Amino acid sequence: MNKKILKVVFVSAFALVAGYSVYASQQKVEMSDLAMANVEALASDEGSVTCDPDKGDTCMVGSTPVKDYDEDDSWF
Repeated sequence: MNKKILKVVFVSAFALVAGYSVYASQQKVEMSDLAMANVEALASDEGSVTCDPDKGDTCMVGSTPVKDYDEDDSWF
């Protein structure tokens, strides 16, 4: 009889710890202000891309110059 009670107590304690672990892992995690600012900066539109279709030209992505590439996708 004592072994059955001990088994029930052990199983109950295990279920309690497992249930709390699942509950604790599902808590809402909020992003910091810095992380949210980074996400918003990455998602924002930086402007249009302006390029001359000739090979070897530099394109402007917003205000950042980017080298154009040729047909085989190799950078100059």
